[in-house]
Amino acid sequence: MLIKNLWLPASILIISSCSPKIQFNASPPIITKGDSVFLNWKIKGEPTLMFDQRKIAHAPDDSLELLEFTLSVEKRGKTKYIKRQITVLPAQSVDRVALFTTDIKGDTLIAEGVKDSAAWKHFQIVSISSLSNDAFTVIHDGVTATIKNTDLPDGSWKNKNYAGDWIIMRQLSDAEKQDHSKIPGSLEIQVLIQQRKN
Repeated sequence: MLIKNLWLPASILIISSCSPKIQFNASPPIITKGDSVFLNWKIKGEPTLMFDQRKIAHAPDDSLELLEFTLSVEKRGKTKYIKRQITVLPAQSVDRVALFTTDIKGDTLIAEGVKDSAAWKHFQIVSISSLSNDAFTVIHDGVTATIKNTDLPDGSWKNKNYAGDWIIMRQLSDAEKQDHSKIPGSLEIQVLIQQRKN
């Protein structure tokens, strides 16, 4: 079974009302196999908790799973339900940092963005690699390095936080310099990540 520890603090409110009421949360939103999931709810009515686990297709890594919890509450013949989903990653997984291009300085194309802390704060970087033969300069978590080859992942960010601000830069090609309509709307790199072990 995927869930090693399941903590289910549930408060059942007994208040006279005609319809069922639900407040339901599942966290964290992203886990690795064998991690705990924490569920918390407040309800008015009789609860039933179900869960489903299935594979999902998510490029570039097709080994992801989705864990879906459904809490239904029945009261006086009426039923209400809420679903909460948790993404389940393998011990190490590949994710992509795709950032919208925000500026051009001289001959340099710049893309900036943020990996959401709420979703990714428990993950650290193993290595970063390019998805093309272009040379990218990447700035993240106090480290600046250039990735030059798709076959050679860069370990400069090993054990650094995955969440946070990212900047990706590359030189404009001759064709892009001559015709700005050829400049891509985003720059993208590939990151091997794992959950931080505390």
